[in-house]
Amino acid sequence: MTNTRKAGILLPIFSLPSKYGVGSLGHCAYEFVDFLVRTGQSVWQILPITATAAIDEYSPYKSVCAFSGNYDLIDIDMLVGKGLVDWNFINSVYQGYYQADPRYADYAKARSLKMIIFREAFSNFDPKHDQAYKDFKKENAFWLDDFAKYMALKEANDEKPYWEWPNPANKPNPDTIDFHCFLQYLFFDQWHQLKKYANDRGIEIFGDMPIYVSRDSSDFYYNRDMFLTDEKGEPHQISGVPPDEFSATGQVWGNPLYDWDYLKKHKFDWWVKRIQKSLELYDILRIDHFRGFESFYSIDPVTRDAMNGRWIKAPGKELFDQVKKEIKNANIVAEDLGIITDEVRDLLDYTGFPGMKIVQFGFSSDADNLNLPHNYPKNSVAYTGTHDNTSLAEWLKTCSPSEFSYAEAYLRMSAYDRYTECLIRSVMMTNSYMAIIPLQDWYDFEGWSRINTPGIDEGNWIFRMLPHEMYNHDLEGYISYITGLYGRFKNR
Repeated sequence: MTNTRKAGILLPIFSLPSKYGVGSLGHCAYEFVDFLVRTGQSVWQILPITATAAIDEYSPYKSVCAFSGNYDLIDIDMLVGKGLVDWNFINSVYQGYYQADPRYADYAKARSLKMIIFREAFSNFDPKHDQAYKDFKKENAFWLDDFAKYMALKEANDEKPYWEWPNPANKPNPDTIDFHCFLQYLFFDQWHQLKKYANDRGIEIFGDMPIYVSRDSSDFYYNRDMFLTDEKGEPHQISGVPPDEFSATGQVWGNPLYDWDYLKKHKFDWWVKRIQKSLELYDILRIDHFRGFESFYSIDPVTRDAMNGRWIKAPGKELFDQVKKEIKNANIVAEDLGIITDEVRDLLDYTGFPGMKIVQFGFSSDADNLNLPHNYPKNSVAYTGTHDNTSLAEWLKTCSPSEFSYAEAYLRMSAYDRYTECLIRSVMMTNSYMAIIPLQDWYDFEGWSRINTPGIDEGNWIFRMLPHEMYNHDLEGYISYITGLYGRFKNR
């Protein structure tokens, strides 16, 4: 934890404007870094950037490989600049079919169009004489080889998950394996360029690491021993959470669960590598569902009944002892939301990681509520809301009458022209060392801008900013003023 008060903005890469159906690592990402600099921010928080699958509704929390990069985010214009593809080819592709609503990401259309362009770029690439590519493959072989093979097998089986493969014995095409290595090389090359640009201007990237991996993943397909499986090698218990503030009936996530005894015997090697890799990509790492490292919730995959699952102990302290032994000065934030017990609080204290506080959760009880701003400890990250919450404007419309009345009195909302401002101010003035505001809250957007609704599979991960909304002189002044007012403005 640092002694400097920081402010940041939460905006996923996929939410950036782009003419290709989903945000990318290109020009708009660099412009957003400049926007953060002008408004005195220190941090850009994003969501996971790992590769996603259609079967999981392109959720960034269900990746096809925990170490991969999301090739949907590769920027096409940068490929032109690198000489891998030219505008004559791009313009020769009929793009009418691929046109998408600029307000919402359309992954299916974006991926279909980009794959045509990626394959053309691959045909123009000479891997034998590209030393950087050779180095990339060698340094990442521990995950890249399995990932590329799995993606090639999926392609040979109509892009279906492995349990639906019509020809599971099909051998992966060597050219397809090389193609997926090439895509990963492109992604990480563009990612590290963007990160360097941000870091050079004093912006830290605050990334996110899901606790679980997808069943439809190279991680599970090639590493069954790491997971709790039956005699056929399939998950005999799956992930989720019991009823909580997000869902009255609980949530079934469906991920395979880890065999922590096996991982412990192997000194948590896979986890150490995963966290190491994540900290190469990000300056600050949020570990999702931190409470799952103390105890994880186990659900029967047949009944899929989240109300009748059970908690099973996990070796959180031993894991993080090993992480701290092998990774020095790991800058980690724990997502400690949901059902938090004394044992989870003890694990958080043991690690020393900052936890999270959400102001939207603060008005459901009384002055002892730990999500009320006056209770935030310095070693925490304060939020108006995360990607799992609705926007402030929508929360004010939909919260209970008692919550609204409490917030109205606590924040003196009548003193402000827009009620969202008093909630933003309350987060920025807290003692938390870092305050994060989703961009939608600065804009006063309503519920249509929500990124994810937990427990609902469809309609998530699609919100995008429109080009004309990204840079507004009055808004920049508003953000800069409030950031500076509470001692969080980063001078350069």
